[in-house]
Parts: sequence; structure tokens; C-alpha cells
Amino acid sequence: MKYKYNIPAVFILGPTACGKTEISLELIDSFPFEIVSVDSAMVYKDMNIGTCKPSNEILKSKKHHLVDLITPKQNFDLGVFLKNLDHSIEEILSHDCVPLFVGGSMMYHHILLNGFHDFPSEPNIKQRIQNDYDQNGITSLQKKLSSLDSELFTQIDISNYRRVIRALEIIEITGEKLSVLKEKQKTMFFNQKKCLTLSLNTNKETLIEHAANRLDKLIEKGFIDEFKEIICKYELEEEDQSMQSINYRQYFNHVRGKKSSQESYTEAMIATKLLIKSQQTWLKKINADTSIDSTNINLKKEISDTISNYQRRIMR
Repeated sequence: MKYKYNIPAVFILGPTACGKTEISLELIDSFPFEIVSVDSAMVYKDMNIGTCKPSNEILKSKKHHLVDLITPKQNFDLGVFLKNLDHSIEEILSHDCVPLFVGGSMMYHHILLNGFHDFPSEPNIKQRIQNDYDQNGITSLQKKLSSLDSELFTQIDISNYRRVIRALEIIEITGEKLSVLKEKQKTMFFNQKKCLTLSLNTNKETLIEHAANRLDKLIEKGFIDEFKEIICKYELEEEDQSMQSINYRQYFNHVRGKKSSQESYTEAMIATKLLIKSQQTWLKKINADTSIDSTNINLKKEISDTISNYQRRIMR
């Protein structure tokens, strides 16, 4: 099988608030790593506090990739991620380093480790379908998808309008059912035999407690003031893709004076609980090489020992 990046790589996976960022920053002091962010919110410039982005000092002193790629007014998707990843991998290899993938966007981790189908895109077709959605709503698109590909209709989240639009776009471009196209060979990125996947996790209650403490600290650090600034700077609207990010979506109307701080806090914690549940479901699909309890007092040593063994075996 052919792999686009047939090189060693380390993946640190785990739900939000499990400590992935902190441990990765410690690891690059001991190993020849450069961090590749796998976080669909950290790609946005100026969205710093609400995304728990490392400070500018850390970003300068410890090499990070795929952070601050686009403005909050721009859209981010898999295509943008993969295009920028090409450049990052080339740069990392030129430094004789190994990519350390860290972040909570589990779908991207899954694609890098298990491949994906590289389906075509056509902006004019996509815009026409988008216009249909804007005029007639999601129900109209759902009916079309059910008629064109009833099998796919039962497989995807049909309440996610972006997925429905993308499915209809692919079907129209190719003239084939997407459920049939998915049976064909995937584009593969990393050879799992050359990679190390580390899963950090713990019980849901502890993660929620950590997430609540973190949200309190974000607010203390000035999240609301920073949010007001980026809304004005980029003329952001509630529908913008960046504003669907956790914390930003829930606090948007509070910043606009339409909702109380307590209401937004409650909604943010509800969304966080759902995110943790989704991320833990993805972890089961990925089936990491090593799973470690993120509350383990010897966490750093256990991870370092695991990487050292991997280094002797693969990174020679």
C-alpha cells in the first residue's frame, strides 16, 4: 500500500481538558519533535484565550505548525488542513525532526491514520446547493439526498447541513452514489506500523471538572474582552464557521448583550460534555497503541518511556 507520508510520527490523542497540550510542550524538550496542531479552532488568528492557544512566547520558542493559519472570517476544512500539512511535513523533515500531532479534532487524527476518499470539489456546484439551502432550508436538501442515495442518507448526520451539501456536491460532480464511491480505495497518509499513537483519557466526571476549571480561568484571563475585539476587528457574525467553535458559539450572544454570562456558561459546559462524549467515541474507533490515564501522577515518565522505546525501535 502506498502512503503519502511514509515516515515516523507520534500522535497524542484525547478528549478536551485531558492535558494534551501541556504534556506535548514538555515532550519537545526531550525529543526531536515539532508540534503539529490538530485543532480546528487554533487555526484562527487572534482567537487565543478561548481556544487555549499557547502563548506567543511558547509558539516562538517551541515550534508549532498549523496554528494561526487563517482569519476568523475565513472557512477551514479538511482541504485547507491537508494543503498546509504538506508544507509543515516538508519543513519538519528539513529540520531532521519528527511530527508530533496533538489536538482534539479526532476526525482529522482518524483520517491521517486511516486514510480518506479524495473526492472532487466544484465551487459553482457547491454554491448552487448552498443557495438552495439558504432559500429552502435543510429539509429540501435532505429530500434530494434521500432520493439520490438512500443508503448514504441513513449513514450520515443529516442534520449537519455542511455534510449534506458536500454529499450532494460529490454526487452531482461524479454522477455516482457517494455510498458506492466510499467502497473504493482511500488516499493513505501515515503507515501506522511506523507511528506511535498515545491516548490520554480518564473518567468523564474528572474531565468535566477540569473543563469547568479551565473555563473559569479563560474568563479570568480576559476571554470576553478578547472576543469583543475580534468581533469588531473581523465584523464577525454568529453564522461564521469560526463562531461555531466551543465557547465562542455559546458566548456570542452574551458578548452582544443578548444573553447573561451564567446562561452562556451553562451552555458552554453542556456543549463541552457533548464534545467529550464525541471525542471518547472517536478514541474507540482509532484504537491507539497505548492508553494512559491522564490523571496518573507519573504521566510524563510513562509517556516518555513509551516514546523512548518507540524511538529505539523506529526512530533510529
